[in-house]
Amino acid sequence: MLALSDTDPPLRACRLCGRSCRACRHGSGAGHCGAGTGITLSSSLIHHGEEPPISGQNLSGSERGSGTIFFARCPLHCVFCQNWQISQAITGTKNPTRASVSHRESHPEELAGIMLDLEARGALNINLISPTPYVPQIVMALRQAKTAGLNLPIVYNSGGYDSLEALRLLDGLIDIYLPDAKLAPESKASSTEDDLLAARLLGVSNYVRVNRTALWEMFRQCGHLRLDERGVACRGVLIRHLVLPGNLARTRQLIPWLAENFGPDLCLSLMAQYQPLYLVHNRPKDFRDLPDLSRTLREEEYDEAVDLAMEYGLTRTFIQELASAGEYLPNFTRRKVF
Repeated sequence: MLALSDTDPPLRACRLCGRSCRACRHGSGAGHCGAGTGITLSSSLIHHGEEPPISGQNLSGSERGSGTIFFARCPLHCVFCQNWQISQAITGTKNPTRASVSHRESHPEELAGIMLDLEARGALNINLISPTPYVPQIVMALRQAKTAGLNLPIVYNSGGYDSLEALRLLDGLIDIYLPDAKLAPESKASSTEDDLLAARLLGVSNYVRVNRTALWEMFRQCGHLRLDERGVACRGVLIRHLVLPGNLARTRQLIPWLAENFGPDLCLSLMAQYQPLYLVHNRPKDFRDLPDLSRTLREEEYDEAVDLAMEYGLTRTFIQELASAGEYLPNFTRRKVF
């Protein structure tokens, strides 16, 4: 079995996410996210609900699907997290509704085998969801899987709160970055300052600063999204943004910044699937001063975001139908997640 060395720098003083908690994760230690030297896996499956270039939605049913691996735990604590059953419920944070969710501790050798199995089942790519706490282990697994013949694009699907150190460990191993850009600052002047709204919604006050540095590094490594002859993504960056009710994600500020920094070739996914889940649902009194959080997105709010993307020349933007927003929400208490 592959094992991480006790002198492994990223895990000896963990700096994989923007928290840079510097926890020693060896032995019985764990980072702020709760991760140690093992890999906490939730599920793996062929997923058909990602963006068309990732899931191959233009292909026939038998040829479609992203080889998705869900990791448990997360460095962020988004109060509306749709994956809260695996991202928050096992981290040791206070959680009012712990569900019975299957997860297990794994290791790089087993993770490599899961990747190879997904390839054998016809996956278009290997899609690593919420991988940030496990970057060193993922690097080991990818190297072993590639040595064993893995020949699929690797998708790094994160909340966009990855440190430069983590991303540089991945340089040359990741083909497609699929990060979130969850929030913009109130103004250009405040883009490097601590943000009280980010601290409230995401659990970290420095999200924007870390996110923007991460996005630039991802583009340095992989550039704009490129598709093969089938319309399937083979390399590049696709940025996701969840539009929140009441412009709480500051979408009006984010889209111009994205256009200014990455230009018209940027691939952007504007997600309309916001639901008042997790703490917003279970502790409504805590968010009385943010009443928009307690409702779903209105059609005119989403249309405004789409129109803004078009106004700024971001024509490579994927959009969702509001009526189908619930279809994108997972339930990790079921064997069939989607």
